[in-house]
Amino acid sequence: MEEKCLKGFITVFLSLVSVVFFSLICTAVEAVRVQGARAQAANITDMGNYSVFGEYEKKLLEDYEIFAVDGSLGTGDFSIDRINDRMKSYLICNANPKQEKLSGLCFDPWQLGLDSGKITEYALLTDQNGAAFYQQAVSYMKATAVTGAVGKLLQYNQDAQTAKNGQEMYEKEKYSSDREMKELEQQEAEKKKELEEQRKQQEGQMEQGNVLIPPAENSPEERKTENPLKMMNKLRKKKILAIVCGSASLSSKKVGSRELASKRSGKKGKMKLEQPHGGLVSNLLFREYLLDRFPNYLSRESGGKLDYQIEYILCGKKSDQDNLKGVVQRLLLLREGMNYLYCVGDGEMNAQAGSLAALLIGWTGIPALTAVLKHGLLLGWAYGESLLDVKTLMDGGKIPLSKTPETWMVSLDHLGELAKLLEKDGSGRQEGVSYREYLRMLLNLQFVSIQKKRGLDMLELNLKSAPGLSDFQVNNCIVGMKSTTEWTIAPVFMRVPAVFLKTGTQSWNVTVNSGFAYDY
Repeated sequence: MEEKCLKGFITVFLSLVSVVFFSLICTAVEAVRVQGARAQAANITDMGNYSVFGEYEKKLLEDYEIFAVDGSLGTGDFSIDRINDRMKSYLICNANPKQEKLSGLCFDPWQLGLDSGKITEYALLTDQNGAAFYQQAVSYMKATAVTGAVGKLLQYNQDAQTAKNGQEMYEKEKYSSDREMKELEQQEAEKKKELEEQRKQQEGQMEQGNVLIPPAENSPEERKTENPLKMMNKLRKKKILAIVCGSASLSSKKVGSRELASKRSGKKGKMKLEQPHGGLVSNLLFREYLLDRFPNYLSRESGGKLDYQIEYILCGKKSDQDNLKGVVQRLLLLREGMNYLYCVGDGEMNAQAGSLAALLIGWTGIPALTAVLKHGLLLGWAYGESLLDVKTLMDGGKIPLSKTPETWMVSLDHLGELAKLLEKDGSGRQEGVSYREYLRMLLNLQFVSIQKKRGLDMLELNLKSAPGLSDFQVNNCIVGMKSTTEWTIAPVFMRVPAVFLKTGTQSWNVTVNSGFAYDY
């Protein structure tokens, strides 16, 4: 009897000790599981962010290599709450594998329950004047740029600065010459009047003696040489597109202010993104991106809201023709500057202009007037050559940045016949720089901040013409966001000691802060 009681005592003791040890093991396992659940909550939150940003606009990526999520989900009505609900649906799905068809075969050790999920910050494609657009475009160009391309772009930029310096000098000299030419015309008229009065007096005096006096040598009546500047002034009054585009068919497309994203007062995100790209090289690559992705006058592409899209980025007008006119005027100024520098530096051209000026105004006997007219002739000569240059570019030909005697096209003798020369097709001239390369120079002379906004204007208008994207807006495009989620971790292994030791069950709460942005 005593032996049996002793055995029973040991069995109860071992049972109690086993419960304690088993509860301890369960507690330890539960602690490990809770830490794993915390990590799983962070993973699921990241998966939710990735899932949302996996719904990027495919056409935007295909056509422009830009990642962004349409915050309106195709409706045109931006709502961050709608995106928040989409994120929460992904979170719930990933946190509850038992919702799947094979849930009976699954064991979920984490037992996570989503209490709340909220997007706290977001960044849009249009924030900071299109900073994300610029960063992604530059990243793409750096990843795909051909070796040595950057060196060429730097040379193009240097050429643009050289052309700009020539343009500034030309504009300064042109302003001074115009003022002097007005004074010349006034003095010329006064001199003519003076000579006419002298002639009348002489004729009156000689009539009394019945003697005739022939006109004085080099008098204005004897001059038969026409001043080519008169024809230049007539050309300046004509419509510039009619002169340089000739009979080419021009686009008549226009857009309204409400159609342009840059004119729209849209929403702004508060999330600040990193901006690793910037500076001269990045700007050059971004401008090359614009040239590659948007058509120009010579691209002969149609179908969008505007056809001359690089011209729009440069000028920002609402019609194709106004943008083309603005570019033509800028090209004309660039060429005038470079051609003027060549004229004033060439001794033979200076001599020709001086001889013609003496022939036209030398009769006044005022050397200063001859010098003024000579300068005006050189400016007019540069203008005439520049008109022909731009006409050649618009025809698809090429013009060298700096002229030589072999590439100079208009002689001073034929400057008065420039209107006839402008009727000829210039596409056969293929020595020098093309229209596209001159557009590159104009882009290099413009602030990149303007180009980012206008580039987004064209991007939006182009995508809107694609099937199913009529409500697309660039200021609805999300490129980054931050979120906060709150989770409850239900007990699993702690239920065992809770039953034996009557300790009760406990759940745990965890808050996860996460974020995502498309990589640059």
